[in-house]
Amino acid sequence: MLRSICQTILAVGLGLQLQSLVAGQESARPNVILIFADDLGYGDVSSYNPGSRIRTPNLDRLASEGVQMTDAHSASAVCTPSRYSLLTGCYSWRTELKSGVLGGFSLPLIESGRMTLGNLFKQRGYATACIGKWHLGMEWDRPHRGDQEYAMRQKWDGVDFSKRIEKTPTSNGFDYFFGISASLDMPPYVFIENDRVVELPTSMLEFEDRGGRPGPAATGWKHKYVMNAIIDKTIEFFGDQRNEPFFAYVPLNSPHTPHAPADTFIGTSGLDVYGDFVVEVDHHVGRVMQNLSDLRLAENTLLIVTSDNGPETNMYDRLQNTGHDSSGLLLGSKRDNWEGGHRVPFIARWPRAIRSGSANSEPFSLVDMMATFADLLQMEMPDSQAVDSVTALPLLKGGDAAYRESHAIVHHSSLGRFAIRRGDWKLLLHSGSGGNNYSVKSGRRADAYANTLEQRLFDTGERQLYNLRLDIAESQNLASERPDIVAGLTALAVEYVKNGRSTPGPKQDYVRDDWKQIDWID
Repeated sequence: MLRSICQTILAVGLGLQLQSLVAGQESARPNVILIFADDLGYGDVSSYNPGSRIRTPNLDRLASEGVQMTDAHSASAVCTPSRYSLLTGCYSWRTELKSGVLGGFSLPLIESGRMTLGNLFKQRGYATACIGKWHLGMEWDRPHRGDQEYAMRQKWDGVDFSKRIEKTPTSNGFDYFFGISASLDMPPYVFIENDRVVELPTSMLEFEDRGGRPGPAATGWKHKYVMNAIIDKTIEFFGDQRNEPFFAYVPLNSPHTPHAPADTFIGTSGLDVYGDFVVEVDHHVGRVMQNLSDLRLAENTLLIVTSDNGPETNMYDRLQNTGHDSSGLLLGSKRDNWEGGHRVPFIARWPRAIRSGSANSEPFSLVDMMATFADLLQMEMPDSQAVDSVTALPLLKGGDAAYRESHAIVHHSSLGRFAIRRGDWKLLLHSGSGGNNYSVKSGRRADAYANTLEQRLFDTGERQLYNLRLDIAESQNLASERPDIVAGLTALAVEYVKNGRSTPGPKQDYVRDDWKQIDWID
């Protein structure tokens, strides 16, 4: 009898010990938060640009407590393809979208069966949320859904806003969604929660701001309230999920046009309304940091802040008028294959694994985040998923990047032009910027770069080759001097397109690639 009691006590004790061990292992999994700013330039963050006229103390503190990557790149120079690549680990140009972006009423770009970051974390038992700007298409309830699938300025005729919306983020691995369907210059101007609008649009919003598009809006809609609402919902999600691991993808609406900071931020930058909007971005990053601290979650949370592409072209007017360079002396801006179009700030903090105050200058692309998080979660990816993604986790932890040297990054502009980067060398497979149509009359000259810039905008040659270690400003085209490098990188780009992937593995049959239409592929 005594032996039986002792065995029972021992069994219960071992069971409790095992449960405790499992619970400890579960709690050791880090929370992950990915804040994705919209059009935040490399030179807008003061820790990246000592000459910045905008102060970003919270982002600077985040960098001092983690790692600052100085050669990080969005996968595209515009937002829809950049977001697709970030969330899937596949380049967007492998889809139907070969150039440009979607609109607020466009059909979904993410294919059925395509794995996203939401799916990845959900499979590992995480609570997942997408809170902010989606801009990857949804299926609104309307007749003739197949019309103009990928037109940016779609019509909203026939849309029944009272009905359920299909293919929102909740169909792509996220347990919860709150946000807007596209950019703040694209209708509809309504919040969406999960798969329904929060409030029916009963009015029409007209724009005075440059680049804005009129369209249906909820009563009393104000752009200046959007960012605060996004962060409020994000912090609410943290509190609800504080006792289990969570992944929060937080794509902001800012500082994209129309620049609409909340009233309390007007004048805070001492620069202009754009500067005020950047200050508000920094403020909300600070709110997230403080909330994690209050909830005692900061120690085991991987917090990342980055941007979807470079700054808008109105940065050139700002540069001439105020001296603030949103591209941080890089050539070009949003839409371009030059560095200013896609080199972005990237800051990561995880006290348990990332050395504070560290920096890394190895090149990587945000298409690599899928493989990076799979590495973090110790998960194997199927051969058909994340075909362009290579882990950057060792870089974040300060490790060796030698294993990445053979892998190249593909850049893609708003006009659908290609560039490829391997190591120090970057080859643009086209003349000019690949994106913006620069001209003297447009006011997009950027005199601060160099006296010869105006000439270079129009006379770059059919190919452009730059050694970015020696010439980060892309001032000297070496294509004619190094035909061997041009040939090698061109051949690698052809291989990546034809194979349907840029990583080792079985060839992927992307019927929609239409690679024969690319002028540099024989």
